[in-house]
Amino acid sequence: MDLDSLDSRQIAIILSRGRCVIGLLCIFAPGLVARIFFGQSNPAVRAITRMTGIRDLALGVGALTNLKEREQDAEWVSMGALSDGVDGVVAVVSPGLPLRSRLIGVGAFGVGGYLLTLSRDLAAERNTAEFSA
Repeated sequence: MDLDSLDSRQIAIILSRGRCVIGLLCIFAPGLVARIFFGQSNPAVRAITRMTGIRDLALGVGALTNLKEREQDAEWVSMGALSDGVDGVVAVVSPGLPLRSRLIGVGAFGVGGYLLTLSRDLAAERNTAEFSA
C-alpha cells in the first residue's frame, strides 16, 4: 500500500483501527500500558487505563462504522481528535509525570490535530457529494 495514494477516508480508517487496538490493549493489558505510558502500574492507574481503553474502543468503533457508511464520519473522527487533544494537553501539563508521558502527550496532541484536519476533509467530501447528487 502506497501511503501517498491514500485519501482522507482511508487514513481515518487506519487511525481508527489503531485507536481500537490501543483501546483493547488498555482494557485487557492495563498494567503493561500503564507501565509504558506512566512508568508505574498500581490499581488506580490500571483502572483509569481501562476507562480510557473503553473510551478509545467506543470512539474507534463508532468512527469505523460511520466511515464505512459515510454518515457522521467527520463528527466521529473529530470526537477522537478532541479526545486526543485533551489527552495531550493533560499529559504535558500534569505535574509529576515522567518524560515519556509528556512525549506521548505531544504525540497525542499532534494526532488530534491531524484527525481534526481529516474530519474537516471528510465533511467537505460529504458536502461535495450532497451538492452533486
